[in-house]
Amino acid sequence: MAVGISYAVWAPGAMQTRLLIGGLLVPVAWAGAMAWTLADNRIVRASAVLVGTALVGFGTAMLRGLA
Repeated sequence: MAVGISYAVWAPGAMQTRLLIGGLLVPVAWAGAMAWTLADNRIVRASAVLVGTALVGFGTAMLRGLA
């Protein structure tokens, strides 16, 4: 969800287009993350990458909101 929100905040273009693409990006990113997590043998590494991605995504969205 952080990737979709970050895209909707930072991408150029009309607001409606950014929201639509950001909303459609969420299930695709979720499916990719779950497939990668299930295929990875080390669950700690997969969890760390997913948590890191969420923190970076929400952090970048908050930076745009503060500016």
